[in-house]
Amino acid sequence: MISNTLLETCNLTKSFDGRKIIDNLSLKVMKGDVYGFLGRNGQGKTTTIRLLTGLIFPDSGDVMINSHNLRTDFKQAISQIGAIVESPTFYGYLSGYDNLSLMANLVPDLKKKKAIDEVLEIVGLTGRARDKVQTYSLGMKQRLGIANALLGKPKLIILDEPTNGLDPQGMREIKEMISQLASERNITFFISSHLLNEVEKICNRVGIIGNGKLLAEGSIKELARNSQGRSLEEIYFEIIGR
Repeated sequence: MISNTLLETCNLTKSFDGRKIIDNLSLKVMKGDVYGFLGRNGQGKTTTIRLLTGLIFPDSGDVMINSHNLRTDFKQAISQIGAIVESPTFYGYLSGYDNLSLMANLVPDLKKKKAIDEVLEIVGLTGRARDKVQTYSLGMKQRLGIANALLGKPKLIILDEPTNGLDPQGMREIKEMISQLASERNITFFISSHLLNEVEKICNRVGIIGNGKLLAEGSIKELARNSQGRSLEEIYFEIIGR
C-alpha cells in the first residue's frame, strides 16, 4: 500500500541543559499539503525544523521523510527535502548565480547549469542572477534561498518564517511563489510562521505547538467547522490559552 504521508514525526523528544524543548511531538504532513506550523516564539518551532532537517538529532523518537527514517537512512531521507532554516545566508560578494553554483556542488548527479537556470527562472531572479547578493533586497535574498532549496528537486520544502521582515510586496511575492510551486510542481511545504492571517491564506493544514507539544493538528476547514466557523486566529488563541 502506497502511503500518502510525506513527513511524519513519532514521539520526537529533545532536551537542552536538562530542559525539554520538544516533548513527544507526533505530527503528520501529507503529500500536497501546504502545512502551517504555528506557535509562540520559544515554543519549539525552530528546534523542530532543525530536527526535521538533520541539523540536530533527537533524544528519542523518529523522523520519517517519504517513508525513509532520518536516523537510520539519512542520505535517502534528506535527499527528499530542501529547506531554509532561520534566514538564508549567502556570500554577499558573489553573485546569486555563483552562490547557487557553490551550493549545487553538494547535490549529487545534478546538471548544474540547467538546474541553476531553472530555479532562478522559477523565483524570478534571472535578470539579477549576475549581480552581487549584497545588492539584493531582503525579499530577493529570500527568493534566492528558495531557489537554493529547489536545486535538488525536493518533494518537500521546509521554510522557517519565510516572510519574516519582508514588506507587504515581498510577502505577497513569497506567498504567490509558494502557492504556484505547490499547485504547478506538486511540492509539499512545511512552513513555520507566527503570521496567522498569512498562514490562513496559503495553508490547507496546520499544527499548533506549545511548550514543545503538539496542541492541535488538522485542516483549516476542519478546525473552523469544529469551532463554529471562527477564524484561524481565534482558534489559535483559544488553543494556546488552554
